[in-house]
Amino acid sequence: MGAMLTNLRKRLAPALMAALAVIAAGSVGSAAEITSITGVVTSAAGEPVAGALVKVSGEKQGIAFMVVSQEQGLYSTPNLLPGTYVVQAFGGTHQSAPSGPVKVGGGERAKMDVILTAPLSIPPREKRMTDSDYAKLMPQGPGKQYAADQCATCHSLLRVVSARKTREQWQEVYDRMLDALYDMRKLMIYHQPSENNVPHSDMVLGYLAKNYGPDAPPDPRVTDQWLLRSDGPPHPNRNLPPSLLKGTAAKYLAMEVSLPDGAQARDIAVDSEGIAWVSEENTGKLGRFDPNTLAYARIAVPVGKNPKVQLNAVEVDSSDQVWFADDGPNGRILQYKPKSREFTTYLMPEYRFLVPPDIGWASIRALRISDGAVWAMGDTSNRILKLDITNRKILDYSIPKGSMPFGLVVRADGSVWYSAEIPNQIVKLDPATAGLTKYYVPLEEKERADLRGLEQDTEGNLWVASTELGKLLKLDTRGHFIDYTPPTPDSGPYAVDVDTKGNFVWFSQAFADRIARFDPRSNTFIEFSHPSADAHVGRIEVDRSRPNRVWWAGDQTGKIGYIETLN
Repeated sequence: MGAMLTNLRKRLAPALMAALAVIAAGSVGSAAEITSITGVVTSAAGEPVAGALVKVSGEKQGIAFMVVSQEQGLYSTPNLLPGTYVVQAFGGTHQSAPSGPVKVGGGERAKMDVILTAPLSIPPREKRMTDSDYAKLMPQGPGKQYAADQCATCHSLLRVVSARKTREQWQEVYDRMLDALYDMRKLMIYHQPSENNVPHSDMVLGYLAKNYGPDAPPDPRVTDQWLLRSDGPPHPNRNLPPSLLKGTAAKYLAMEVSLPDGAQARDIAVDSEGIAWVSEENTGKLGRFDPNTLAYARIAVPVGKNPKVQLNAVEVDSSDQVWFADDGPNGRILQYKPKSREFTTYLMPEYRFLVPPDIGWASIRALRISDGAVWAMGDTSNRILKLDITNRKILDYSIPKGSMPFGLVVRADGSVWYSAEIPNQIVKLDPATAGLTKYYVPLEEKERADLRGLEQDTEGNLWVASTELGKLLKLDTRGHFIDYTPPTPDSGPYAVDVDTKGNFVWFSQAFADRIARFDPRSNTFIEFSHPSADAHVGRIEVDRSRPNRVWWAGDQTGKIGYIETLN
């Protein structure tokens, strides 16, 4: 046995040996070992409470579960890593005090009863500032109206009122924005590519340089719920429901795991065995999380011509091979085979146009795999790539400048669909002709849909998240949009996926810090809270091995996790 291990170590790369060590160290143990916590939730009067949320946190393990108390107030967690945990319950208007350390391990079920004795007052969610609010904060002066109207055509005015740049820097940004908008002339109010626009440009640049230069102090009135606060959230549990859970909403559990220090989860994908694969931004590592052992392993990605590896989109094909994009200067699509631990590299066509260095090489937001091809969508490079895996040939399909595509769907008929964030469209690409068919979201004047995640259901309908409108939109097979409003106002629908077995539409709620499930048959929503506030979920994926489990990645929090329904 010793000789075999010696030979194995010689064959495996050091990075892979380290990954195996992580898995071994994080193993829950034998299947017979009980490592869960159970107990009863009661009120101050001693009555059992059903529908309360019970959060079990292990700081050293980096794991947290949240379950719901059932009949007679009983709760039970899934198996946990051995160690000590803190238990706390939240039920409507009351909460328990955090428990003392609860030791898990040793083959015995740990027990911790909790009593809802302390008041729980969750303040109303802070109103998110709109472009109208930001415009009111902008100082009066020549060029203000032009700056507000032009900039708000594409994005929130938060980017303007919170920025501090020299005139040269504003000039660079302004030129780039106008260049991107040449394909969207109908959407522009004041910008037209003509000499008559020059005075407006000078006026706008003068206004921006004067009021938002490098020496301008920060405006304390500028807030935005979208961004994480540097001093932490005003209430650590503000994403919890205001009342006890009932019915289907009470039949779920949630899990979250903190990634190693410095790791941010850019995207997440799940293989047929329920293993979650994570692209870590700016670490050059591919993450692997096993929900059975609760172990997170990291696999070093081969370095390209440039040592900076910047991972983005990740996808798993039907053979459980992992595909992901290196958005850094290398400009690569990589394939990883978990069984053989081999990498294959495919270089993307060089992108020669200006890309802001802080965004990345081409910002490949999505990868999709269909019929022997890998499709890649670059939002800042305004193109869609098709990689033929057999002959390694890559086709490049240009799309209009300024589209900022976000969601990507490849249908069985070969058509490719994407959501265009800035022009408020869902667009169909015909790969045979490179022709585009555009479907515009119906909007009121000066409204922005801010389209994000896109997915299709079993009937061929497309579902897209409209973050700014706060709605889930359906583009039906006739080309008509139908909108659905979640129970929580302005919840910020963002990432989308579809459970094709149950025909449920899942989406993250960036502003409300929850994940929601929509049933198209009954037109009903259920919203599920995360264990922690400020999850900032940028990607979700339904687990095809367990469709009732939906994985998520928090791209600013260094956390991943899942929501799992129990019926």
